Amino acid sequence: MRVAVIDHVGNHGGGSRVVRSLLPALRRMHPQLELSYFGNPASIRRENLADELSSHGIRVLELQSLSLANSNSLRSEHVRRAIQLLQSRWLNGFNWLPEALSGNVAGEISRRVRGYDLAFYPWPFLLPLPKLDCPSVGLFHDFNFKYYFGGSFVFSPVQRAQLERQMPEWLEEVTPVVSTHFIASELAVFYPQAAHKTRVVPLAPLGGVELIETARAQEIVRQLGVRAPYLLYPTHLCSHKNVGPLIAAQALLREQGRRIALVLTGAGTETVRGHAHAVGVRLDLRDGDVLGLGYVTNLQMDSLIQCAAAVVNPSLYEAGNGPGLDAWGRGVPVAMSDIPAFREHIDTLGVRAQLFDPRSPQDIAAKVATLLDNPGRSRADALFSLQALRSMTWDRTASGYLNIFRDAIRASGGNSL
Repeated sequence: MRVAVIDHVGNHGGGSRVVRSLLPALRRMHPQLELSYFGNPASIRRENLADELSSHGIRVLELQSLSLANSNSLRSEHVRRAIQLLQSRWLNGFNWLPEALSGNVAGEISRRVRGYDLAFYPWPFLLPLPKLDCPSVGLFHDFNFKYYFGGSFVFSPVQRAQLERQMPEWLEEVTPVVSTHFIASELAVFYPQAAHKTRVVPLAPLGGVELIETARAQEIVRQLGVRAPYLLYPTHLCSHKNVGPLIAAQALLREQGRRIALVLTGAGTETVRGHAHAVGVRLDLRDGDVLGLGYVTNLQMDSLIQCAAAVVNPSLYEAGNGPGLDAWGRGVPVAMSDIPAFREHIDTLGVRAQLFDPRSPQDIAAKVATLLDNPGRSRADALFSLQALRSMTWDRTASGYLNIFRDAIRASGGNSL
């Protein structure tokens, strides 16, 4: 079976962690599987995917149509965006131009992905549906573009219009896969015509469950300038991530006499440093109880999770609790929003966590305080969750995907192994 993995964005954080865990697991479960990863040059460099995936026998190929806008030589984000705008609005339609200049990603994919048995899209958004001669499977993470959460929209007006235009086309042609029954229900609400063919495959902990040697993890955390004890929220600064109430909760915890820091990781968080207050962070790069680290490596992320007093996720809307899965997989206590996708982990995986109202700083602080003030119970629940996740491995996730791949190939009249 020859599968082309097409990852035109290469999302920061969870999206890339899924790719680097799922693809090697697919190879372990089916050693004869030929995988070719077509990715964004910037994300390949950022995540060191060329070396990491190649070590598992996976070909890593850069999409040349994305090379200009993602060039290392472009230091200005304004220039980068100007190039993307120029390509998307004018140059994209000129098929006679070199793809590196036109930015025609779908055209390049249609040209290069030939002779494969199947195409797999880990994030099939913001891309015209490429014309391929093989069946396709897409992992539809969530549908947050259907909501307004407060503050800035997750996507720009142009992007939202593009998503609304393209999503029905994608769901008409591909086999949709989601990671939770909650997202399957969301897909059924917004796109009922595709509900019958939606498949649910739960994800394993994004960083795996192999513990880092304790002294090494602690040293990695120390080198980041983080001192224990600390709460950790791996995130980014989109509105649905709901960082504000967590910051207000951190201020309440400090007022109650608890000396603990709040550490944020993810793109853009490096500017969020200072003292937590009810209205936000009083910015102070020299000191404070809120420490934004920005985007960190996978090893740093796993170390931060493993050494945290608790992982806290106040998000309003998700496919599932990625940071929570990682915490449970490392025996770390979890406090999280009482939202459907997160409750599903408790119901289906048997893990334990403190649930809070994500709109209430008071409730967030109270549930985090419960973890901090009852270390014996928190530790017992964390170890119980660790055991509950023993069977939720990436090999199991990969087996689910392989079954879907085979079904899609057979349905198209092809042969699969």
